[in-house]
Amino acid sequence: MKKLFCQAALFLSLGLAWGKPAPDGGAALVRDALAYRQAPSDSARDAFNARYLHVRPGTSRVDRPHILYPDSTFYGLNRLDENVLPLAFGLVPDSVRSQVVGQVLATVRRRGYRPRLGPEAAPYLLPVLAENGFNAWAYFICDKHPEMVTDTCLSPDAVEAWREKYLAGISVLPGKTVRLRPDFRIQELDSLDYCSETPWGPVRSRFTKDLMHAEWDIDLPKGVRAEVWAPTVRRAQVRRSRLAGAESVAFAPGEAVEVGERGKKGLFAPGRRLRVEDGWSVWRVRGGRYHFSIDFDLPEHVVEEQFVYTHAPFPQCHSATLCFAGNGDLLCAFNGGTAEHEPDTKVRLCRKKAGAREWSAPEAVAGPDKERYCLDNPVLFRIPEPGEPLRLWYKIRPGYNMKEGEIDISTIALWEARLMESFDDGRTWSGPEPLPEGFLGPIKNKPVWHDGRLVCGSSVQSKYAHIPHRIHFEWSDDRGATWHKSAPDSVALSIPCKLRKPGRVGENRDVPDDPDRYYGNWLPISSIQPTILVHRDGSLQALSRTGNGKMSVTWSRDGGTTWSCETLTDIPQNGSGIDAVTLPDGRFALVYNDFETLPGRSGGPRSPLKVAVSEDGLRWTDVVTLEDDAIKEYSYPAVICDEEGYLHIAYTWRRYHIKYVKVQL
Repeated sequence: MKKLFCQAALFLSLGLAWGKPAPDGGAALVRDALAYRQAPSDSARDAFNARYLHVRPGTSRVDRPHILYPDSTFYGLNRLDENVLPLAFGLVPDSVRSQVVGQVLATVRRRGYRPRLGPEAAPYLLPVLAENGFNAWAYFICDKHPEMVTDTCLSPDAVEAWREKYLAGISVLPGKTVRLRPDFRIQELDSLDYCSETPWGPVRSRFTKDLMHAEWDIDLPKGVRAEVWAPTVRRAQVRRSRLAGAESVAFAPGEAVEVGERGKKGLFAPGRRLRVEDGWSVWRVRGGRYHFSIDFDLPEHVVEEQFVYTHAPFPQCHSATLCFAGNGDLLCAFNGGTAEHEPDTKVRLCRKKAGAREWSAPEAVAGPDKERYCLDNPVLFRIPEPGEPLRLWYKIRPGYNMKEGEIDISTIALWEARLMESFDDGRTWSGPEPLPEGFLGPIKNKPVWHDGRLVCGSSVQSKYAHIPHRIHFEWSDDRGATWHKSAPDSVALSIPCKLRKPGRVGENRDVPDDPDRYYGNWLPISSIQPTILVHRDGSLQALSRTGNGKMSVTWSRDGGTTWSCETLTDIPQNGSGIDAVTLPDGRFALVYNDFETLPGRSGGPRSPLKVAVSEDGLRWTDVVTLEDDAIKEYSYPAVICDEEGYLHIAYTWRRYHIKYVKVQL
């Protein structure tokens, strides 16, 4: 009777079948969603969607799928509550679920990951994110904003329920059985110790992990069975032992995957794997104490990934650079401090010794040598010849909001360059020396050593919006004793993205129907931070970051002395840093954010971050996606290649970490 009453109330509220006009949403949508939860039915779901769901295919502002730019498909007035509740209660058709989830993600990001919801929707936000593959977003909200737990948005009870089910992954199954499936795939989660009360006693799960491996201890009450989920499909990558005197169980590498079935006497037989499901191996254990040592499956082409550091005395980092020292050690330097434009930011250096698994702790090796100045864009490089020092270039400039009288001088246009050298593979460094006046050295990306010439990609950024940024090149034929400068002989004209009429990607690029509808004039391409490739015929190619939605390119046929007209390519550009490298086999690898800046904007999301490969430097094929979840940013990559052809990549990971990835193409 209660169910019939709720269904009748829902139909009367919806009223659409009787010609009643649809409300805007808000309280009515929340009320009807809650009524559906009490009395779900196909007809009620169809009536709810007919009234509140807006489906507008083909309205995304980007030309390829991106989680922050879904089609204009939403419920009610597209408020966060109005999209969360239908997702939570199973009202959303499968055909548009990803679009509605995209609306939730875009709203959460737009609000600085501090979303506000009404009391009806607040308990469901974290489960909705987790159930739709975005548990990392739920963790980020709770981890980076713990004040949310006691706020009106997320109650402690809601967070605890999410933590148990979706973080520790502990849930009760029929037949005196529990499931243990921690979310090992949340990169920033490095340890967890959780105890859950079950009807048969406490179940405890505790682990420590990095991006490639986990050590996991499980305590089960006597008589309780458990499904244990390990994030790998390879049996040899799961090593299991029963503690307190039990014998270890091990498997030979390469042993065939075995998919079990439910037996007549129950699910669990000691020492066997039940099945492989969704990329996980599901194991069976009985009551007792167990230890699992698990090597994770890595993405295709990736052979190693880790954070360069996990804990440090500074809160933010940015702008990584990589270089092999003369002894085979791999060095990674980056900015580390309170924030990018703060005077306490220093060049921090981490070392991965040849053959080692871990990096050394960050060590401060350089900082601003002028009061209230800040530091930018370190670059490590070593000329690959015996006896050559390791070089470290970096820039300093007036700090944020720094003024001389009433004039703001905190601008990149006032960069000064510094150079330090090390003759002991980066263990000690000379004092900083200024570069000759008018020279800045490599502005972000590594130089190239080509036919005895050191060629650096550099650039100057204007303080004024109407003056485009310009690239140039600095080169030395005597290993840095004297320097010369050159630039493209001309620059093609384009309308900067921020001056274009707002619209979709690909529209209004450089062929407007009505130029008067634009906010500015045609200007030379605005470009910075070139990365240089060396072709088989000896020519040099430079790709650059731009404010025009596409990367630019210029060529030199004389080793960098002169450069061709700078033009735009077809490679997407989001107003963020790129880097590329020439491979030993003559191909090229590019690391970049695959997103084209929208018209009317000056930049775009710094996600996804991809690796692309090319035979000619013009046509590129994506081969690896390094990051794609769009939390904050994944940006400013640095890439080098070793003699065996492995790519070594470092990049900013949300400004909280520098991440290192080793790739085999």
